[in-house]
Amino acid sequence: MKRLAAIVISAIFICVSVFSVSAVNYGFDGSTASRAIYLENLNNGTVVFEKDANERHYPASTTKIMTFIITAENVSDLDNTKVTVKQEAIEGLDPESTVMGLSQHVGEQVSVKDLLYGLMLPSGNDAALALADYVGGSISGFAEKMNAKAAELGCTNTHFTNPHGLYDTEHYTTAHDMALIAKYAMKLPGFMDICNTVYYTPAGFEELHNTNYMLDQNAEGGMYYYPYVKGIKTGYLDEAGKCLVTSADKDGSQYLCVCLGADFSYDENINYAMKDTAALYDWAFENLGEQAVYSPADSLSTVNVKYVRNGKSLAAVPEKAITAFLPNNYDKNKLDVSVTCVNETEAPVKKGDVLGTVSVKYEDLDLGVTNLVAAEDVERDISPFEVFVSEHGVLLIIAAAALVIIIMLIIILIAVHSSRKRRREREQRAGRGRRYRD
Repeated sequence: MKRLAAIVISAIFICVSVFSVSAVNYGFDGSTASRAIYLENLNNGTVVFEKDANERHYPASTTKIMTFIITAENVSDLDNTKVTVKQEAIEGLDPESTVMGLSQHVGEQVSVKDLLYGLMLPSGNDAALALADYVGGSISGFAEKMNAKAAELGCTNTHFTNPHGLYDTEHYTTAHDMALIAKYAMKLPGFMDICNTVYYTPAGFEELHNTNYMLDQNAEGGMYYYPYVKGIKTGYLDEAGKCLVTSADKDGSQYLCVCLGADFSYDENINYAMKDTAALYDWAFENLGEQAVYSPADSLSTVNVKYVRNGKSLAAVPEKAITAFLPNNYDKNKLDVSVTCVNETEAPVKKGDVLGTVSVKYEDLDLGVTNLVAAEDVERDISPFEVFVSEHGVLLIIAAAALVIIIMLIIILIAVHSSRKRRREREQRAGRGRRYRD
């Protein structure tokens, strides 16, 4: 059942993703330090900003989003499933590698849920290895599952070799593909709860702290804190630069942002991926929104109505509002409106009767086709006889004239006939008189 649910989620996700491309220029003109960026409005799937989003980059620990997915879809009970910590599974990590502290718990059992917290909050590479060993049987076995899932989600430029994201020349993704992975993960039960947690203490462990400082107003003096951010995952390697995947929600407007490859130096110690992310969210929340291009009160055509005394013109309006996700100051001159509507209709007309259609485009964005309907009721105020007369007046005149002519011809024929009859009668009387005289 869990596998079936995962397949359904994948299918729905891919279908939605197909329609998430926009050719509209949304107008972000700020400078960014990240080498690759992908910013999407999650309410409608509109991509509002991209920067080299299809170029390959090392994802560093943002890899762990996929590690979470594979684990969650292969373990039915995250709370009660226990993993025995094996020394051979977690050994070999760099001493400076980010960990949750499993080396102090070798031989002990830790719940998968706690390992997922250790994976996502402190970016525990040891947690990634323990989960990969448990779920995949080996690093390579787990990586196969990761790559199969990436292909299933439509990632065409992604390849994983490990569950933690440590450097490997054959371990890469793109900002676009990472967005596909993150959007899928966000739909999984518990994912956002875990990656949006700032502090968590597994039983027997020290407190874990989320490396995403955008979630914590106390981290780094609050310099990266962004109140609308929800999750998701940080990443850093010398070869990868600073990487960050986040979502944000302000007043119901939701975004996903992926930043990869922001340069970093310990001397400067500024996380430009977080800076870019905050700047992009500020711009999107301030300047973009769902715009009412046309409302049901806007007349897009007029229709003449027959059988109404003194004539009547009826407004044809959109059946429903025509909306689009556009810049707040979008150029209305760029709207391409195509109206197909009748020129004339007959009363009575009811409000909402379909009179035609309207299709609207903005730049290369197709806003769809909507019915044009009558804006009001129009009653017929001419009687059926008047209607008949108005429609057939000429024919009636011709018919009346023809009738008059026929009647006149009949009268003439009768008169001629009567005249001839009288003449014959006179002739007959005259003939009888001559016989008597002779």
